Amino acid sequence: MSSRPRAGAAHTTSPGRLLAPERRIVPFVGRTAELASLAVWCTSPDPVGIRLVTGPGGVGKTRLAREFAHHMARAGWTCLNVPDGAESQTLALVPDGAPALLLVDDAGTRGPALADLLAAAARGRNGALRVLLVERSAGPWFDRLGTLDPVLRELLEDGRAPAGLPDAVLPGQVDARVVAAFAEPYAQALGLAVPQVSVASVPGGARMLDLHTAALSAVLRAQEQGPRGVLPVDVSDTLDELLEHERWTWFRSVEEAGLLGDAGLGPAALDGLVAAATLTGVRTPGAAERLVRSVAAVLPGVRAGAEHAVGRWLLDLDPHRALPGALVDPHLLGELTDVPELLGAALRGAGAPSLRRAALRTAGMVADRLDGRTGDLDAALDGLGATLAILPGDADTLRTVAGVLPRPSLTLGELRTEVTLRALAATGRDDAARYADALGEAGTALEEAGRAADAEPYQREAVALLRAEAEVDPDRFRPRLAGLLADLGATCAVQGRPAEALRHAQEATALVRLAAADHPATARFDLTVARHTRAALLTDLGQPSAALEPAREAEALWRELARRRPDQCAPYLARSLTGVARVLRELGFGAEALDPAEEALELQRRLAAADPDRHLPGLADALQAMGDALLDLDRAEEALAHLGQAVALRRRTALENPGRYLTDLTRSLRAFGTGLSDVGRWEEGASLQQEAVEVLRRLAAEDPARHVPELAEALSALGVTHSRLHRSQEALDAEHEAALVWRDLVDADPQRYRPRLAQSLSNLGAIFTVLKLGDEAVELVREAVALLRELLAENAARYRPRLAEALRTLALTLHDQERFDEARRARAEAQELGGLVAA
Repeated sequence: MSSRPRAGAAHTTSPGRLLAPERRIVPFVGRTAELASLAVWCTSPDPVGIRLVTGPGGVGKTRLAREFAHHMARAGWTCLNVPDGAESQTLALVPDGAPALLLVDDAGTRGPALADLLAAAARGRNGALRVLLVERSAGPWFDRLGTLDPVLRELLEDGRAPAGLPDAVLPGQVDARVVAAFAEPYAQALGLAVPQVSVASVPGGARMLDLHTAALSAVLRAQEQGPRGVLPVDVSDTLDELLEHERWTWFRSVEEAGLLGDAGLGPAALDGLVAAATLTGVRTPGAAERLVRSVAAVLPGVRAGAEHAVGRWLLDLDPHRALPGALVDPHLLGELTDVPELLGAALRGAGAPSLRRAALRTAGMVADRLDGRTGDLDAALDGLGATLAILPGDADTLRTVAGVLPRPSLTLGELRTEVTLRALAATGRDDAARYADALGEAGTALEEAGRAADAEPYQREAVALLRAEAEVDPDRFRPRLAGLLADLGATCAVQGRPAEALRHAQEATALVRLAAADHPATARFDLTVARHTRAALLTDLGQPSAALEPAREAEALWRELARRRPDQCAPYLARSLTGVARVLRELGFGAEALDPAEEALELQRRLAAADPDRHLPGLADALQAMGDALLDLDRAEEALAHLGQAVALRRRTALENPGRYLTDLTRSLRAFGTGLSDVGRWEEGASLQQEAVEVLRRLAAEDPARHVPELAEALSALGVTHSRLHRSQEALDAEHEAALVWRDLVDADPQRYRPRLAQSLSNLGAIFTVLKLGDEAVELVREAVALLRELLAENAARYRPRLAEALRTLALTLHDQERFDEARRARAEAQELGGLVAA
């Protein structure tokens, strides 16, 4: 980005500034449904309302919000834009009794000041009040706003965006028509001729920003090239072209200010200075002068003594606020990549506001690249990490920055953890509720980063603090205590303690039910989460019969919630469907499991395509569930295709976050290996299963309680494959080790582990028979049959096939011992059970 900008139009007005929504250069088009929805919200009889508008960068969120404010102003409402830093004064500017609309752009970057504004709004005033929030997504920042204020939380839940704005501005319209319509007002604003354009449309419709930049670039290109008939324009590729025009206007404006060259600023330093000003968003002459002086050390070309004049020029340019991020961020990222020292120089000596703006800017750049469709992620991550490292130790600043980082995130888990722990360290203990919140956020960040054991102490301390607060003010603190208990339960479950997790989940559910009596709207989501969690934990505890009803109930509730709030609830619905498929398989209803598994997979594919950083783990879960269901139906080739994809995704997620996802990789390796073995690809299957065993041995050495059962499962699967390869001694070693583990585990939790022990004993008996150890084989398989008879009484559909298989194994071992009558009886019972299974 350091080459001199190409010569272009003589016009020195920044073309990018014409894109600002507040200038209304181009008449507003499209979004009729969204405008109508906002009008209904604004004119409802409710005294106070909050609404969130979300969507990726460039889709026109701010443009929509400002157009709506303009519409309401014409209807007699007082409409105010709330600048960053002016939140505490805004309500005082509204005339008493007047209906008012407050517009808060970049809401996620506002920090505690926004929560204070909304809390004041929630208490009501004389006259209708509406607050319109604009942000990329409803992330942690949004959930935090109403944490300790039940009334505000209800308003926020009502106002949560049902779905983000789609890219398409005018569904069904051709992009070319929109670009041609936009070109005329831009040409008039610049005093130029209106070009004729031929537009390459984007399938499904382009973003609003792309349509605007295409029209503006066409106007500027026509001026450069002169009348040449119809100009071809590619809507998806005009941001770079417009950026070149911006660079030319920077060059010309420095020249016109008399600062070019020896007078103050050499061309080689121009791009870097603009990048530094974009990053820090300096707003005062003193800060701008300090920035120029600091950056001059790494960007030769700034004349000593000219820092004041160059700083004033930077303030007038104001690229941080004057230009759309999607336009100027590639320039910023390119300069930080080309001149690695620029970041440190720009932030050296910067005040807390500039450091905060720099962190939020780099966080936004990273978030825009996490969808996998834009490059330079490594450079953006390096910039974000370096910026976060020098943030001041101010709790509000650190929590604000952590709140805009996406979660859950494969890529940003460790960075979020680092910032959240620093925020906790900076939070005073004098406010117990605030400190408990910081503890809870630290625990959540650690658990999502795969550090569940580290997370648990923070979560337990948070629970203890809020228990005391809830005794004094239950209405305010009970919902938050329920959330902390649910988080603690999730952490226990991840560490292999589902029984303890279930106790915490049940207490959380009881608290949510109490809160629901006063605030049913906000409790509905929490109750659905509780049902879903209970079903998953009961399944983990080997109680699928008890899990089926809450699993089905949660699925139905998620369907209802997802219709109203797809962005928030579609991932929960997908996970719930995966859970239902798992429960049905555990109950022996493999055919019934296929439909929910298929629906979950379809949902997760769509979610992961839009946001892979967040949803790839869920997609891997759905692929695994689908593969398992297909294996149950003997559709091996289809199953292997899904299981192979699951392994590929698990390798990726485990590489990014081994603490959280490495165990999932071993499960997928085991399932894929077993599937390959089942179709005769035994060597490939054994290789994958051996890899799973090796990984689990390492994990079990670090955390036996969590990973020893998984290791036993992997050993047993490997033993079966060795048997098929006629490696009887290797099979015996693996299965014998597994059986010893299952015996110990059954002593501690018989209901959960009896089925595993029964299967392992049956496998072991078959191996002993091959090794001509008939007496030992008979005793082992008889024990397996006895266990399976007990289990048959609890779940006939699931255990009848297993008992039939164990009886067949018993018949073989008895026959080898020449105990023919006993063998015949075992075989006859197996055939009878097999007939019942077929029926």
